[in-house]
Amino acid sequence: MIRQYPDILQKVGVFGFSLYILAFTCLQTGKVCGNSALYTGLVVCAASCVLISLASAFNLAAFLIQSSYVLIGVFGLARRFAKWRSDRAAARASPFPRRVVNSGL
Repeated sequence: MIRQYPDILQKVGVFGFSLYILAFTCLQTGKVCGNSALYTGLVVCAASCVLISLASAFNLAAFLIQSSYVLIGVFGLARRFAKWRSDRAAARASPFPRRVVNSGL
């Protein structure tokens, strides 16, 4: 069904490319950290868009690369979310407020 719209699929792929470039530019200019959820989220969205665009012109190597980015990125975001939840639970359980130390990154 979606293969009937190759122009839309190509635009989705170009949008994914734009997200990759935006994420990498932000990383190189110091606007985001490579460990940040924002950077990971941008890369996962970019890879997802490129994966969608492969429906019109499949390429196995591109599929493997993009699906790896999505899977690893989602795994990283899930780990970050789990740590955030456990930190929140620990902060609520502790009678003393936790101090956050800025590592300077």
